[in-house]
Amino acid sequence: MKPTNKLQRRVLELSLNLPRIDSTQEEWAYKKCLKHEGYANKSIAFCLDCGKSFSLDLIKRKRAECPSCQTKLSIENTRKTTGKQVNYFAIAEIVEEFQVIRNFELYAYYKKGEPVRYFLHEILQDWILPTFKKVMVGRNHNVQGYCDSWGGDWSIRKENGYYYQNKYEVYPRLYHPKSKFKREYSKYGISYKLQGLTFLQAIKTIPDNPKLETLLKTKQYNLLDRSYSYGSDIRRFWNSIKICIRNKYKVKDASMWVDYLDLLVYFNKDLRNKKYVCPSNLKKEHDRLVEKKRNITRKQKLQKQRADILKADKLYQEQKKNFFGLKFSDDQITIQVLESVKDFLDEGELLKHCLFASGYYKKPDSLILSARHAGVPVETIEVSLSKMKIVQSRGKHNQASEHNKRIKKLLKNNLNLINKRKNHEEQKIQKTAV
Repeated sequence: MKPTNKLQRRVLELSLNLPRIDSTQEEWAYKKCLKHEGYANKSIAFCLDCGKSFSLDLIKRKRAECPSCQTKLSIENTRKTTGKQVNYFAIAEIVEEFQVIRNFELYAYYKKGEPVRYFLHEILQDWILPTFKKVMVGRNHNVQGYCDSWGGDWSIRKENGYYYQNKYEVYPRLYHPKSKFKREYSKYGISYKLQGLTFLQAIKTIPDNPKLETLLKTKQYNLLDRSYSYGSDIRRFWNSIKICIRNKYKVKDASMWVDYLDLLVYFNKDLRNKKYVCPSNLKKEHDRLVEKKRNITRKQKLQKQRADILKADKLYQEQKKNFFGLKFSDDQITIQVLESVKDFLDEGELLKHCLFASGYYKKPDSLILSARHAGVPVETIEVSLSKMKIVQSRGKHNQASEHNKRIKKLLKNNLNLINKRKNHEEQKIQKTAV
């Protein structure tokens, strides 16, 4: 958009007179702002930076140094021969009363046998006054659909639209080491090492939040990043964070570390003890406690399940006791009534279906039988007592077994035995009522 006031016209004029990025800054961006990788297949590896191939013998623990360009590489096992990277970096400058953040987009295209091709261009400048008022100058950011690109004329930009309110908020991966920040910002620890927050987020939150200032000055960037979205975690575990700072322990994965501390709380561990809050292998300790809690939860669930089974079993015994002992078989298959709620649990777990979970033992009109081959359950059968017919007969994972037809035929031939038991029970109930 065209500048509409005196401030915007002045900022646009100053912006157009800024020097373009020099060759040493470009070289720094190529080396520091991109990952340097190599691809390896079963026979050979190659460097994405220079495109030259080298022997697999040079790879140690997914790391290698390219013998052609001496670049240290992280190796990915793949059959790909091309690649692409996109990243952002920034340069901070002071222009008159403005703190200026210049944001750049860096593309790298890789192909086996060819040196990497770089494309670097400036996309956006934030001109920030001491009052925190910001004027943006840059290219248009198109974020419609799957498109995410910067283009168009160099002009004043303004946040607008309901869906893309933050489309001009850039998160640079790094700031150039020769970036210049005003003294009122640098005294809070804001420097070219800033990570976790954008510059504007930092200057708005850190002066009024000593905890964030401490995290920034002690280079706890991962915790700083989490603080912006989950500030309650930082307040909740601040004493533990101070233990980390005192022992120069860097939290590299804040999400996992917070989850780990929640597990320590669950197990009543001391959150001010270096031994617990500064683990040498965070992932290993986190996974160990997760498994330990999972086992406890499993046991608690099993205990509750057993209590529920005992309670449900009394009702089941009253409803179906007249059918207990009913069994019929041919030379291969034996079919018998399940006589306890625990039998429902065992059969459901063995055949991986919902017999127990769906509470079939609670259904007064359903009689559940187990069909077994060589003594092993192969299908579970539901019979409707009111209609005296087979509702379903299901094997492992609710699929029919190879004995399905034989099982159904055997059961149909013996439905009269089930019906006799049912009629006998009804007659007993009628006599009792009289």
